[in-house]
Amino acid sequence: MKKIILLQAMLLSLISCNKTPLKKTADYIKENHSKTVILSDFTNFKWDETWLISGSIGGDYIKLMKEQNINVKKIENSKNTEYGISKDYFNTIVYVYNKEVVYYEFPPDTREIFSLAPEQPSALLDFKISRGQIIVLSKDNSICNVEDGELVPINPIKIYQIE
Repeated sequence: MKKIILLQAMLLSLISCNKTPLKKTADYIKENHSKTVILSDFTNFKWDETWLISGSIGGDYIKLMKEQNINVKKIENSKNTEYGISKDYFNTIVYVYNKEVVYYEFPPDTREIFSLAPEQPSALLDFKISRGQIIVLSKDNSICNVEDGELVPINPIKIYQIE
């Protein structure tokens, strides 16, 4: 019996290893009906800031990050992801450690659930941020309220507006 339980735990851990931080967050919210989440609870890498970006990564957002002395080579040198680096209908989350981008992702969407995927995919989880806005959270305070499938940052350390 102990072997079966251990094997189940190992399989569960292997399955969850392949999930992105936002997919883990979305699953947690769905399973627990949570009204708040802490983003740092769902990452397994070092980061000290996360930038929540309105829209896709590029242009003025990259320029602003460079102006803040953040090394964005991971984004600039990235090969296109499965769905491309630009997902205009979604926001983007960028994790930064020691002024260097270490990871970025788009919120999970209905593409992986084929029966729900319309011509235009919709987000399973997204951020409540205004158009052209960047909200920066620290790892020590990455708490977000959950409102209708959107994460609402509680205590941002910086807010930028791109015109």
